[in-house]
Amino acid sequence: MKTSTPDGISFVIPCFNSGDYLLEAVESLIQQPHVFPYEVVVVDDGSDDANTLRALSLCAKRAEVRVVRQEHSGHHAARNAGVDAASFAYVMQLDADDRLATDPELLKAGSYPDRAVKFLKAHPHLAFVHTMSRMIGDFDGLTISSYPCREELILRKHHVPTSIVCRRDDAIRGGLYDPQVRKWGDWAFAVNLLAGRFRRGAANNIVCIAGPLHEYRVHSRTRRVSNVEVSEFDMTLLVVEKNLDLFRDRFDRNDSAEDITRDVLASKPCRLVDLIRMAEYDLDQALAVARQREFTLASPFEGLGIP
Repeated sequence: MKTSTPDGISFVIPCFNSGDYLLEAVESLIQQPHVFPYEVVVVDDGSDDANTLRALSLCAKRAEVRVVRQEHSGHHAARNAGVDAASFAYVMQLDADDRLATDPELLKAGSYPDRAVKFLKAHPHLAFVHTMSRMIGDFDGLTISSYPCREELILRKHHVPTSIVCRRDDAIRGGLYDPQVRKWGDWAFAVNLLAGRFRRGAANNIVCIAGPLHEYRVHSRTRRVSNVEVSEFDMTLLVVEKNLDLFRDRFDRNDSAEDITRDVLASKPCRLVDLIRMAEYDLDQALAVARQREFTLASPFEGLGIP
């Protein structure tokens, strides 16, 4: 792996047969009002769909894009390969069916990636920067976790979006994505990153750039990882075991990984808690989410995996 990288940001897009949306995702990155140097690293995870292969070929012709190919190994391996191949000091993941917002009104203060890099460059105590997510596609509206996250909340199983911006070096030192964690992988990645910084004595503050500047596509046609049936306890236990030193320190207890995992899951925020936290941050936004969800905390689109 590279040990020294210049300032700038590498966008990593893992892609397996996502040709219907890939060009849109790439274009949303290129259209950002960039100040810092950037690149788009598309990792083809062994796609065999003709539409996707055409989209990958078109991407490869763009000066801003590099296509990295690997045999089909799964989206976590593809994410890790993208970070490994990244040329710049800062990285952001974007799913091939998602986008960054390109609305000029939302970008008046600058692009989300540029603003995030500026924060990270100026403040070594920051672990990462995130933004709010707006759902697009089969549902339109903010995710219910649209409020600032903190280390404490993350260790209590608060949702972490894919689109965080972090230092490439922090991601690598933390252990990147764990292929064994087949669901809740973004949360696991964030915990790994925080734990890596904790072991080096670095602070784990987090900045939120409101937006919403990330667009999360909701659709029923493609099976997402979020819909896979796996044991949440087992997946959480893997993360706790790997980072037991951080959990024990922050929870101020020397319990077993199993006991801490039960505590983590018991403190995972429900939709009502999420809505209250959102209201504390932005009451109008919380009211808008309540209206979008037809004044019920149970989403009418629950089967689509809407967060």
